[in-house]
Amino acid sequence: MSTIEPVQPGQGTAYAGMMKAQPQAATTTTRRRGPSAGGILRQAGLQVFLIFVSIIVLFPVMWIVSMAVDPRGIARPTDLNLIPANASLDAFTKLLTQPLLNVLPIYFGEMLMNSLFIALGVSLFTVVLGSSAAYSFSRFRFRGREGGMLVFIMLLLLPSTGLVIPLYIIFSQVQITSQVAEFFPAVFAGVMIASLVYIAFSLVRSYARHDYERRFNPGPRAVTIFMVVVLLIVSVAAWLIMFTRTPLYRDVFLNPIGVYETSLATARTQFNQRDGSANTRLQTANRREQSSTRVAATLSNLLLVRDRLAELSDTNAIRSALDTVAGELQNLEPANVAFLDTLRQSLETASPDEIRAAVEGLATEAQATADSARSGAASAAANAQEAIVARDAAQQSLTEAQAAYDEQAGQLMALRNQAFVQLIPYGLVTFGLGMLLSVILYAVTALFKNSVEPKRMVVYMLLLLMSFLLVVITYQTWEWRLLAAGTRPQTLRTTLLGLALAFAAGGFPFAIWSLKGYFDTIPKEIEEAARIDGAGRLQTFFVVMIPLALPAFAIVILFAFMNGWTEFILSWIFMVGQTQNYTLAMGLATMTGGTNTPPPDMQRFAAMAILISVPILALFFAFQKWMVSGLSLGGVKG
Repeated sequence: MSTIEPVQPGQGTAYAGMMKAQPQAATTTTRRRGPSAGGILRQAGLQVFLIFVSIIVLFPVMWIVSMAVDPRGIARPTDLNLIPANASLDAFTKLLTQPLLNVLPIYFGEMLMNSLFIALGVSLFTVVLGSSAAYSFSRFRFRGREGGMLVFIMLLLLPSTGLVIPLYIIFSQVQITSQVAEFFPAVFAGVMIASLVYIAFSLVRSYARHDYERRFNPGPRAVTIFMVVVLLIVSVAAWLIMFTRTPLYRDVFLNPIGVYETSLATARTQFNQRDGSANTRLQTANRREQSSTRVAATLSNLLLVRDRLAELSDTNAIRSALDTVAGELQNLEPANVAFLDTLRQSLETASPDEIRAAVEGLATEAQATADSARSGAASAAANAQEAIVARDAAQQSLTEAQAAYDEQAGQLMALRNQAFVQLIPYGLVTFGLGMLLSVILYAVTALFKNSVEPKRMVVYMLLLLMSFLLVVITYQTWEWRLLAAGTRPQTLRTTLLGLALAFAAGGFPFAIWSLKGYFDTIPKEIEEAARIDGAGRLQTFFVVMIPLALPAFAIVILFAFMNGWTEFILSWIFMVGQTQNYTLAMGLATMTGGTNTPPPDMQRFAAMAILISVPILALFFAFQKWMVSGLSLGGVKG
C-alpha cells in the first residue's frame, strides 16, 4: 500500500511551477556560434607573435649548443651551422679534464669551487645580515629608522662603481696572511664534499623506502646495485683525477699535447686567413681584368670611329660612316651605340671638325684609362699570385702540423691511455676496500643493535665519515692553495674572502628592501600568538617568520647567487694576478681573448657557457614555487 506524503505549505505551488517549466526547458535549444573572422585573425596573429618570440629566445641557445658540439673548432663565431656535422662532446671533455689554458694553469673544478665559495658566501652573508636588518626595520620603531631606509634606497640607486672604489681602497689597506686568506676557501671545499656525501646518503635512504606518491620506487636490491656501481665509478674516477692533477701528468702528457694542439690550431687559423685573403685577391684580380677588357674594347671602338672619320668632310658621309660603325659594333659593345647616336644627333649643330676633335679627345682619355686599368689588372694579378703562394705555404704548414699532431700527440695520447689503464687496478683495490668497509660497518651495526638503535648507529657513522672528509679535504685544499699563493702577506682585496664581502656589500640594500617589504605583509598577530605560547623573540623569528617569508628569502638567495656567480668585472678589478682565485666567469672571459693565446677557443667557450648556466637553472627551478609570490608580495608595503 502506497503512502502519500503531505505537501508542505508553498511546496505545491513551487512544484507546479517546476512541472510547467520543464516542457518549455526541454524544447529550448542552444545555438553555438562559430568563431568570428576577427577571432581567427587575432588567434593567428597571436600564434605568429609567439613563434617569433620563441625563435628570438631559442636561437641564442641553439647557437651556443651548436658551437659547443661543432668539431671544427672555429676561431670566430661567424661561420656556424645550427646542426653541425659529426657533432661531438670533445669540448666538454677537454674542459673538465684539462687546464683552462696553457698560460692559465687552473682546472674547471678549481674555478667551480671558487665560484661556489663566492656565490654561496654572498648568499649566506646577504640573507643572514639582510634578514636581521630587514626584520628590525619592519617590526621595531627606533630613532633614525626612516633615515636608514632612505640610505638603503640611495645605495640601490648608486652605480656599482660607487661601492667598488671605496671597497677597493679599504680592502687594499687591510693586510692578512696567506694562511688566513686561504683557510676559508679550504674549509668551504671540505664542507661542500661532506655536504655532497650527506645529500647522496639522504637520496639513497629516501629511495630505499617505498613511497606511494612517487612513480619511481626501486627495490632494495636495485638501490644496492646502484650504490655498488657508483662506488666503482667513484673509486676509478678518483684515481684518474688525482693522476691528472700531478706535475708528472702535466709535464709528460698535458703540456706537450697542448703544444701540438696550439701549433695545429695556429696553422689552421693561418691557413683560413691566407685562404680568405687569396680568394679575395683573386676576385679583385678578376674584376680588374674584366674592367681592363671593357676599357680596351671601348678604346678600340673609339680608335675605329676616329680612323673612319679622319678623311671625311661631308656631313652625309660622316653620318653614313657612323651608321656603318654602329652596325659593326652593336654586338661587341652595346654601350658605344649610345655614344654613336649622340654623335649622329650632334651632326645637326656641330661641324665635322668639332666631331673629330671630340672623338680624338675621348680616344686620348680612353687610352690613359686603358693604360691605368691594364696596370691595375697586372698588379692585382701579381698580388693574387702572391696570396696563392702564401696559401699553399700555409696549407703545407697545416699538413705538417696535422701530421705532427697525429703522430706525436697520438703517441702521447696512447701512452696516456695506457697510464689510465694501469690506474684501474688501484681503483679496483679502492673499490674492494670500500666494499669491505661496508661489510664491516654492517657487521658493527648488527653487533650493537641491542644496545644502540641501528638507525642511530648509521647516523653516527655518517657523521664520523663527514667529519673525516671535512678535515682531510680542508687540509689538502689548504695545502694546495698555500702552495699556489705563496707565504707572502696578501691584501684583503686579492682574496676570495674580500671579493665575497664586496659582493655581499653590494647586495645588502636589495636584500633589506625586499625582505623588509615582505615582513610588512606578515600580520603581527602571528608573532603575538607565538609570544603568548612562550616563544622568545629569536625563536619566533626562526620558527615563525622565516617559514612564512620563504618566498622572499628565495628571491634574495637567487639574486645574490646570480650576482656572485656571473659577475666578473669586479672580480677582474680585485683579483689582479691571483690565478688560483679565478672564478668561472673570469675563466669564461679569458677564452675570448686577453690572457688567452690566439685564436680564441670558441668551442670550449660555448661549452663552458653551457656548464655555467646549469647551476642557475637548477636553482631557479628549485625556487620556482616561491618565485611568483616572492616577487609580488614583497612590494605590497615598503
